[in-house]
Amino acid sequence: MSDQPTRSFVSWSAEDGLATLTIDRPPLNPLSHQVKAELLACLEAIAATPAIRCLVFHGAGGRAFSVGADIKELPDMVARGAVREHAVQEHTLYNRIDFFPIPTLAAIEGHCLGGGLELALACDLRVASESSRLGLPEVKLGVFPAGGGTERLPRLLGEARARELIYTGEPVDAREAWRLGLVNRVAPVGQALAMTQELGRTIAARPALTLRTVKAVMDRGLGMDLLRAQQVSLEAITELFQSEAVREGVSAFLEKRPPRPSS
Repeated sequence: MSDQPTRSFVSWSAEDGLATLTIDRPPLNPLSHQVKAELLACLEAIAATPAIRCLVFHGAGGRAFSVGADIKELPDMVARGAVREHAVQEHTLYNRIDFFPIPTLAAIEGHCLGGGLELALACDLRVASESSRLGLPEVKLGVFPAGGGTERLPRLLGEARARELIYTGEPVDAREAWRLGLVNRVAPVGQALAMTQELGRTIAARPALTLRTVKAVMDRGLGMDLLRAQQVSLEAITELFQSEAVREGVSAFLEKRPPRPSS
């Protein structure tokens, strides 16, 4: 009996400071245990590449960003008593994305449901195409979005709107998601990735140190009260003003020229 190589479902590439990470598990990109492990491995590789300044998540195939957990794995998970292990893996992945050192964007085409939406919620920004449907349908299965949905959605939308989406389990289309503040931009059908990458390239053109600093300041500050968050900001801006990135930015402004790229 020969060992057959296991197919990889997650890959990434980078160009001009922008990395694109793709989930490719046809037809709807469910997040199996393997997929989540591969996502974490790719994130570590990207984090170890200093030239990357922005990261885009994408689901291949056009039908779904991701429909969340692989339902076929659930019976075995329950039989083994591995529910907590499953939830811990999800939290580990989504927290890694949430507190990733560079800006993260989700390019949503088609279905973005359950754990797929929880992954997108962990990103800094979201772009959805007109064909997208976004929701947390777990209540229909008798469970709830325990991978961070019950925490991140209220923080993003406000308590009442988040409760309605979670309690009913009903999805919303891209326009309604934009109205609610769930997504930042709406793209034509088939153009979510292109629009997200365009936004990502704009972000990646900014100074790397500044991007990492402001993301860390916001990530830390959102978990603090206002006065403590302001102290974090004051410390960070004081340190940043000693950097070459700020000196070059100020010089470029005064000399009326584009700033020179920095590492």
